[in-house]
Amino acid sequence: MTRINAKFQGESVPAVAQALRYSTRSAHQRLDRHPLLQQLVRPGLSRASYTASLLALYRPQAQLEAGVTVSAVRLGLASGEAAPAPPRLPLLEADLCGLGAVFCLPDSSEAREAGSSAALVGLRYVLDGSRLGGQVIARLVVERLGEDVPHRFFAAIDPDGHWRRFLAFSQHHCPPEDVDNAVEAAQTAFEDYLAALDAAL
Repeated sequence: MTRINAKFQGESVPAVAQALRYSTRSAHQRLDRHPLLQQLVRPGLSRASYTASLLALYRPQAQLEAGVTVSAVRLGLASGEAAPAPPRLPLLEADLCGLGAVFCLPDSSEAREAGSSAALVGLRYVLDGSRLGGQVIARLVVERLGEDVPHRFFAAIDPDGHWRRFLAFSQHHCPPEDVDNAVEAAQTAFEDYLAALDAAL
């Protein structure tokens, strides 16, 4: 995932995004340091270990994307400027197929839905932020495994643009009195992701 917002420090960041970054720092660091993510950025990455990491990411990524998509529809925030970024799960599935991996479609009922626009901001913070770190991972994967290795999931297009759209969304859909709801949703999303990765070890 890598630390998000680092390249946007010179720009105006909405207060809710600053609160999210500060309040979820510990959970974010634990996710970054998870063994299944760390092996993606350390020397010695093999095609087998890369495939294992992608397989481990599949379930939590599917659940988080489903939660964001369903919540946006139910809250009337699925179109126009408020629409979430395009899902990356099809890219992850394509990479797994390209690696010859066998995987099962996740149970959509496990997706955690947001009950408010503020909670949706929290979920999107985790989901959209992961795109930024993916660019770093994509570069390292290619360096170690070659250009032909499937890596579309991590190299998804325009992460900076999607992050800026998230910042605008957070500013418009999470008033100051609801920041705690956004933080709680983001922390829960991080914990769900970590639990799924732990289960894959």
